[in-house]
Amino acid sequence: MYNSEKYIQGNQNVQVPEHMNFGKFMLDALRRMGDEIAIENGMTGEKLTYKQITRHAVDLSIMLTKLGVRHEDVVAFGTEKRIMIVPTILGIIFSGATFTPYDLRCGRAELHHKMSTSLPKYFICSQMFWERYSDIIEEFKPTTITLDNSCSFAINIKPLIGIEQQFDVVKFEPVAVQGQIDVALILYSSGTTGMPKGVKLTHLNCILNSLPHDYSDEALQTAFIYGEWYHNYDSFVTYKFLQAGRKIVYADDIAIENILKTVEEHQINIAFLVPSTLYDLCKIKGKHSVASLKVLYSRSASLHAKTIKCLKERFPSIEYIRQGYGMTEAGEPCSENWGSKSLQSVGKVSPGTTLKIVDIKTREVLGPNQHGEVCIRGPVLMSGYIGVDPATYLDEEGFFKTGDLGYYDEEEHVYIIDRIKEFITSLGYKVSPIEMETILVLHPSVLEAGVVGKRVSEYMEEPTAFVVKQPGAEVTEQELIDYMAKEASILHRLTGGVRFVSQLPRNSRGKILRRVLRETLNQPV
Repeated sequence: MYNSEKYIQGNQNVQVPEHMNFGKFMLDALRRMGDEIAIENGMTGEKLTYKQITRHAVDLSIMLTKLGVRHEDVVAFGTEKRIMIVPTILGIIFSGATFTPYDLRCGRAELHHKMSTSLPKYFICSQMFWERYSDIIEEFKPTTITLDNSCSFAINIKPLIGIEQQFDVVKFEPVAVQGQIDVALILYSSGTTGMPKGVKLTHLNCILNSLPHDYSDEALQTAFIYGEWYHNYDSFVTYKFLQAGRKIVYADDIAIENILKTVEEHQINIAFLVPSTLYDLCKIKGKHSVASLKVLYSRSASLHAKTIKCLKERFPSIEYIRQGYGMTEAGEPCSENWGSKSLQSVGKVSPGTTLKIVDIKTREVLGPNQHGEVCIRGPVLMSGYIGVDPATYLDEEGFFKTGDLGYYDEEEHVYIIDRIKEFITSLGYKVSPIEMETILVLHPSVLEAGVVGKRVSEYMEEPTAFVVKQPGAEVTEQELIDYMAKEASILHRLTGGVRFVSQLPRNSRGKILRRVLRETLNQPV
């Protein structure tokens, strides 16, 4: 097999520990630190030091082993947002088991689907999670464990772990694994086109996703994240920063006012946000001290140039506004840290990864500045979806077909345009809904907007906007139609009209669920 000259590659000499054990990789980093704060709740002040995380994770691992947890057992964790999630995850991984997370807000149908996919043998949950989903959990008959003192429904191991236990942290070693084969995490795809798929990430995958070279800049000492440790982005950002010995701050409530207050009070240097929050930042009123904030890192969906320009004007002290490109299946295939020059680029290809652009119809490999599907290959790629034939998502050369439309330029900077399935066919041309949404939210009366195509024939769609108004704002459908006609090209006109809604459907990562909006269009008004 030969690499085409049209493929682009990151550094192929990326190094990982010989043991390829994600648990040992994290434990070695944690043990290098001491009483420095590792994670803090920016709203309540609750803190965990590196030493406390290490102590809890080691004690939990030992107690789980005593309770019968073994290598390759699947251990689920269902809870609301709480600071103990990270050491609990690490304790499970130290025991050689496979960790899978469930969010309290996931809903009954989704939880049942995910449990049917991963079939956990053990289930650690909070009392709140149990009260909401106990019948579903009991259906699968896992051994149920709780870390809450007040719970009577399960084995309570909280009294058995903690600083009173004298297990030797220095001598402790995680259970040995085969890093290229054994699964450390089962996470779930975003589910934007249907029910989520179970994504198997090996220990090697996790190590590659957690290498801290992206954040070697000593000025980036404190990071803000949402604290949603049930998906890949917040998880691996946390692991990267723990590897680098830095501090992570999160918030229980991610309202824009709370984020700005947390940035000011905790002197945040880098904030990992999503486009919808960045739109809110553009419109926030009043003065806010964000002098400590050097980097805004946008992820989950493409960020339009107009939004970037607005943010730079609104917060001139921010040095960089970066766009991330990542996915549960393959981590971060590109990174601005590898040489981005453009506001719109997601950077160059990350170490160990090979990327190609292919024609959507012919599958021909394309060169610079030619738009096509982004496909990626490399050791960071998941070991597979649970119960899904690899032939459905890999091509004949082993490249993962991302479903994203993009291209790269002459200097191999990569650009992501949108999801291929999200495009609208307007007047015979393909139109990105993100561009239309960005223009709409710049209107002073619009808080949020989601745009989809209303099908009128086999080859024709009418762009239709679902709009959430700013509180107290008065704006009509015709005003927004006229606004778009003035501000955008003829292809971007709202020929399908405007529907005002109280909120937009989003997944847990902040992505608009356009599938739900399209389904709504087929319902009677």
